[in-house]
Amino acid sequence: MIERFSFSTAPPKGPKLRQIKKYPNRKFYDTGDRRYVSLSQIADLVRDGEEVQVLDNPTGEDVTSVVLSEILRQQERKGGFLPPGVLTALVRRGASGWDRLLESLRSSLEAAHLLEDEFEERIDALVDRGEMSLAEAQELREEMAARARLRQATAEERIVRDIEGSLRRLDVPTGPDLRRLDRQLAEIEAKVDSLLCSP
Repeated sequence: MIERFSFSTAPPKGPKLRQIKKYPNRKFYDTGDRRYVSLSQIADLVRDGEEVQVLDNPTGEDVTSVVLSEILRQQERKGGFLPPGVLTALVRRGASGWDRLLESLRSSLEAAHLLEDEFEERIDALVDRGEMSLAEAQELREEMAARARLRQATAEERIVRDIEGSLRRLDVPTGPDLRRLDRQLAEIEAKVDSLLCSP
């Protein structure tokens, strides 16, 4: 199954918006559930496909981007899911680069969700009409899930290639570049050590 993410700084055109107020004491209040939530709980909401909007309580300013950035920062500290080169490129390109990346991801995920929902509806209709057994439906779902995983892996490889190409155009070193530099530095250090040790 495709993991669903949802990013928003404006009210969505469909699903209900989860509005969260941010207070000066850095506490967050979920107005829908009428309870305080942590930053990690907001991240869970986003991962679960909820549309969230975070408003600064005293000013009413939309601070969704700031809060999502903080969530990303925490995730980076825990284990870094974005390569430093990508983060560097995003900082260099500013908000517009980040917005384009998010919009691209959002569009791709929305299209995938629509296809997934349509597929499920058609399978359910076939089962309801007796044209397919539950076992056949399950087998088809498993086959489609396997194909989706393969497509996702292929897409991830393509995304990595595209990002690396963009980083090269921006003259940002990539992982292989840094590893090559590390090897060259090690060779230079070995040569310097041998020169210093020789009589």
